[in-house]
Amino acid sequence: MKTMIPESWKSNTNKTEGNNTEFSDTESIFSSGDYEMRMDGSDEYTYYRDYFLEQLEFEALLCDCPYDREQLYEILDLLVETVCSKRPVIRIAGDEKPAQVVKSQLLKLNGEHIKYVLSCMRENTTKIRNIKQYLLAALYNAPMTISSYYSALVNHDMYGGGG
Repeated sequence: MKTMIPESWKSNTNKTEGNNTEFSDTESIFSSGDYEMRMDGSDEYTYYRDYFLEQLEFEALLCDCPYDREQLYEILDLLVETVCSKRPVIRIAGDEKPAQVVKSQLLKLNGEHIKYVLSCMRENTTKIRNIKQYLLAALYNAPMTISSYYSALVNHDMYGGGG
């Protein structure tokens, strides 16, 4: 057996002892029921605004959609306002939904969902009486409808005479 200097013992290990996984926080902060109790309103608003700025890759969205700048900021404000709401239910497309369900759905959004919503808004030609509710419903439904929308679009372009 080879004698080693005590300081070098740790450098030759496989480093499994140093990995303390028992205290790793693998649960999302958004699933924590007491999260809102740890923050006052302004901190919560700032936290979620920062979350959406990162999650949506907002700077990239502004570059990709320069003509939609104002609308992007309106969407950001609507998302933060809705996620920070203290109401027990939130109305989506005329249906009262538990606020936690709505918040969970909105927290799934990414930049592609926002581009999809912007595209749908551009294509809409009907009069919208309550734009805030319409936009909130579009954002809420985006994760559930984006794949079907693009599949239908491709099918139309390939087989429906789109070119």
